[in-house]
Amino acid sequence: MALKDRIPLDNHRIFMNQDHFATEHTWNGISFVCVSDDLEALKRKNNNVNDISWDGNTLDIVVFVPTDSLPARAQPNEAVIVDDVQMRVLDVIDAVGMKEIHLTLHYTKAVRL
Repeated sequence: MALKDRIPLDNHRIFMNQDHFATEHTWNGISFVCVSDDLEALKRKNNNVNDISWDGNTLDIVVFVPTDSLPARAQPNEAVIVDDVQMRVLDVIDAVGMKEIHLTLHYTKAVRL
């Protein structure tokens, strides 16, 4: 079996294994299995920032999902509801049988008096 044929099988069998990495979430109310990575999003958010005390009032998440498992389309600048929270798709990167989806949530900080 060629490597290009093995990669999609490994994506489902190993990377999307719920006993190891993957968890179940909802995308616009439809369940799907994905791997979320908050640290990758944080590295991207803080890239080229000298003072990390600055916060742009956003929560960024990167979601990895097999191309054939995403329950709906994912397009940049599109609003989606992930786990009952409305988020915006920043970027969608197609890899070998996987989609890397960058999501952001803008929030307001409470002011203490």
